[in-house]
Amino acid sequence: MRQKNFANSKKFTEKLHNNPPPLQLERPCLGTLSAYVAKHLAQSDAHFAADRPNVSLALVPQRIVLDTSVLIADPTAIHAFAGCAVVIPLTVVEELDGLKTRMDDVGRAARTALRNIEELRRRAGGSLAEPTPLSDDPDSATLHIEVNNVDRERLEHHGLDPSIPDNRIIGAALGQSKIAPTCLVSNDAALRIKAAHLGLTAEEHHPLARASSDRAMGWVTLEADAATVDALYSNEVAEASAVAGAELLYNNNFAILRHGSQSALARVRDGELRVLNSNTPEAWGLRPRNKEQRFALELLLDPAISVIALDGRAGTGKTVMAIAAGLEQVVEHRRFERLAVYRPLVPVGRADVGFLPGGLEEKLDPWMSAIHDAILALTEERSSRDARSLIEDLTDRGQLTLESVTFLRGRSLQGQFVVVDEAQNLEPTTLKTILTRIGEGTKVVFTGDTSQIDAPYMGESNNALAVLIHAFAGQSLFGHITLASCERSEVASLAAELL
Repeated sequence: MRQKNFANSKKFTEKLHNNPPPLQLERPCLGTLSAYVAKHLAQSDAHFAADRPNVSLALVPQRIVLDTSVLIADPTAIHAFAGCAVVIPLTVVEELDGLKTRMDDVGRAARTALRNIEELRRRAGGSLAEPTPLSDDPDSATLHIEVNNVDRERLEHHGLDPSIPDNRIIGAALGQSKIAPTCLVSNDAALRIKAAHLGLTAEEHHPLARASSDRAMGWVTLEADAATVDALYSNEVAEASAVAGAELLYNNNFAILRHGSQSALARVRDGELRVLNSNTPEAWGLRPRNKEQRFALELLLDPAISVIALDGRAGTGKTVMAIAAGLEQVVEHRRFERLAVYRPLVPVGRADVGFLPGGLEEKLDPWMSAIHDAILALTEERSSRDARSLIEDLTDRGQLTLESVTFLRGRSLQGQFVVVDEAQNLEPTTLKTILTRIGEGTKVVFTGDTSQIDAPYMGESNNALAVLIHAFAGQSLFGHITLASCERSEVASLAAELL
């Protein structure tokens, strides 16, 4: 079957050729790289083109060499470069093998990546020494494990020890650059710096272009004519096509329509702009202090929305609004049976506190202090005693649970209001585990700040919150708001802005 795929696909045939001009890059591969890399790949490739023999095996797609950190952050990264020749140095497989025994998200990602590679190896007939198509699609990428083509001479010439794993990965990329234009993809900044110093194109991996700068905020300010604003207030609905830019918005995005001193707040549903109710939403006595919080509460209190992502810097009110909306709908409206709060056990700065005494509840108590603080902010007198009494009362009645994400495997969450706090510290694989636990009548809210990530191998583009925002965009049951205004205190606002 593999021989047939190679024969049917023109780009995998062996042919005599002269070195291609450096600026002729194939379109399928260029579409998977950032604009900066696409622009500079050809320029850096000119350094290596002279070293290529005139007769060689020409695999038309450019070479993409993956580092271990990429497969840890995104175990399915081999499928992210359509039309390219993906190369995994044997050193990467060795490093994944060393990480697979870890009992955390890193170990799970390593095991997943190894299983994906092993599945392809079996489909290839037992070896990935030769490029193997990832699928039957003619535009599919190929994958092979590079063993011997490591440019040790160039490494040693630049004073890099070839026995160090990172240097061997760079050496493998240097070897590939003698065959075709090559890009080394890594989430390790030091490795990228060294690779660029040796003339390679080096790029960070952004799964599906999910960098923070590429993500929408869930709301936008648009200019509209007076007639549209008046019609929106009188009819409570207007066609999104009537406002320039509104037709690009997803379901459950919000728009602030302005015309001079006139303005209107609207929400996008099925291609229409629907004006928000003049009555400001309120949850457990909490009223929004700005427009982003108003938009967030609209989503949190809407029974039709099942999955919500609240992103924003510290102090913007993400957690307290989620908790308030949960209490409102569990205790007051009886819409859900319980409020279930989950948090990842990731210490700030990786300074772990070690083993904690007591039972499970006592061990989790330090990690749940942020939830206690949120409930404290919702009490009338801001009393710690009142907050503790409320938590104990709701817990005894089965209306509130505080748990770690660790214990979600195998669960089925029915009729619950679920809050997953600090979601930016979760792996995308954990996101899938959580969402597949959600049963009928359950609403799940993910909160987090993608600029404050404590988990290793995580970045602004490959954490669970960023992946969710990109993957679920446009779904009728999903809503996302990025909160920008800090409301905690003047000190918190200055720290978030200046630091």
